[in-house]
Amino acid sequence: MRRLLMMLGLYVLVLSPFPVALSERCHPQDKKVLLRFKKELNNPYFLASWDPKEDCCDWYCVKCDDRNNRIYTIFLKSDEPDPNVTGQIPPSVGDLPYLRGLNFHNLPNLVGPIQPTLAKLHKLEGIFFSNTGISGPIPEFLAHIKTLQYIELSSNRLSGPIPSSLSQLPNLISLQLDRNKLTGTIPASFGSFKKPGPDLILSHNQLSGPIPTSLGNLDPDRIDLSGNNFVGDASFLIGSKKKIRVFDLSRNAFSFDLSRLTFPKETLTWLDISHNNIYGSIPTALTKVRYFQQLNFSFNPGLKGQIPQGGGLQTFDKYSYFHTNLCGSPLPPCTK
Repeated sequence: MRRLLMMLGLYVLVLSPFPVALSERCHPQDKKVLLRFKKELNNPYFLASWDPKEDCCDWYCVKCDDRNNRIYTIFLKSDEPDPNVTGQIPPSVGDLPYLRGLNFHNLPNLVGPIQPTLAKLHKLEGIFFSNTGISGPIPEFLAHIKTLQYIELSSNRLSGPIPSSLSQLPNLISLQLDRNKLTGTIPASFGSFKKPGPDLILSHNQLSGPIPTSLGNLDPDRIDLSGNNFVGDASFLIGSKKKIRVFDLSRNAFSFDLSRLTFPKETLTWLDISHNNIYGSIPTALTKVRYFQQLNFSFNPGLKGQIPQGGGLQTFDKYSYFHTNLCGSPLPPCTK
């Protein structure tokens, strides 16, 4: 009987389309999907290690979970732009039920829309697509993947509005949509994100309009709205009781009185409000901020009066105050 079982085992191994070592950890269904994934990307050299004769847990660009030997991460990242990965995001990615992270970086010929089969991935925690040719709208179906914590889609060719439904994601930590071609306004529904709210990195798009006041309810680590066409007041996004670290409103058309603002003393490290229509004077409260790494008030001609002395305000050169009506160190002295 024992001999019969051994012969049957050898028979199965010999006839298997993917002969494997007896110690292989890789789940056979995941291996089959990954080989299809590779084919859908036109078998790039980037994935040369994806050999059906080898354990897929040992392939480059994937990670296996030690507990169940299922594929939980795919990361196709290149230090330099790699034109050899071509085609769309493979539909087969939706057949990896344990996938938690999907990362594409520096793949300019990865094109087309964000793959709809991602909606099947009920354990997905992060999508990281940067410096690719991916285009089209940010899909509404992302709001149905309740496990998502990171949506980081910078430097692609995405267009259209930001879906208001993304505010329904209960675990979102970071929403990074910078350097695309997005249009429209920031959805007012974003004020309903669970506090403190996700980082909002929306810079270098074609977004416009006023900032919804509901966003004042949030206190994320980073807000970067630079390089858009926003107007009106954004002062409610910051205050002494918040814990924000990076606050960048530069290169918009914001208009509000800087004089009345307060700032978090312990956490704020980056304040850039340059190239706007902000007016008033620099509040002395800024001298109490301890750890400035970046500070820029330039190209706001409505700013006037003496630059408060103390704190970190004088550690930045005149270009941080350029094209304003401010005076005092590091600018020339004020005149009566």
